[in-house]
Amino acid sequence: MTNEEPLPKKVRLSESDMKTLTREELCTRWKQHDAYVQVLETKYAELCSNDVPGLKESEEKLKQQQQESARRENILVMRLATKEQEMQECTTQIQYLKQVQQPSVAQLRSSMVDPAINLFFLKMKAELEQTKDKLEQAQNELSLPPLTVRGPEGVRTVPKRWSLTACTG
Repeated sequence: MTNEEPLPKKVRLSESDMKTLTREELCTRWKQHDAYVQVLETKYAELCSNDVPGLKESEEKLKQQQQESARRENILVMRLATKEQEMQECTTQIQYLKQVQQPSVAQLRSSMVDPAINLFFLKMKAELEQTKDKLEQAQNELSLPPLTVRGPEGVRTVPKRWSLTACTG
């Protein structure tokens, strides 16, 4: 059939049609139905013939994509395994370095027993105490109430201040 011919319509017959239609009408309907089935069969055959090569091509492409994906996955799994191994090695190395850096109790005792180190610690302790005292004095001076002209300190310092300003001025 060509595209210009109208497509036959599906023929439906009920039981009452089978009983009431004449033989010629039934034959006509049968021919219409046969033409309809023939059109459907040719369309199905065309679809099957067109789809089979396309399906085979798409199947081959999908197989290739699956193989490529599997290969990529294997590569990534191998990379992940090497990275995990490197991380484990780094972790053990960090733990070893931490152990090496921590001095043992015996090393600490020997350093405290050493007279030169002990003398050094004593000097540092004395300097620290002096610094704390100086800091405390400075904080006390800052917390004193401000000088006023009417207070006893103000009465003594005002003439000195005027004499100093007169000399410089």
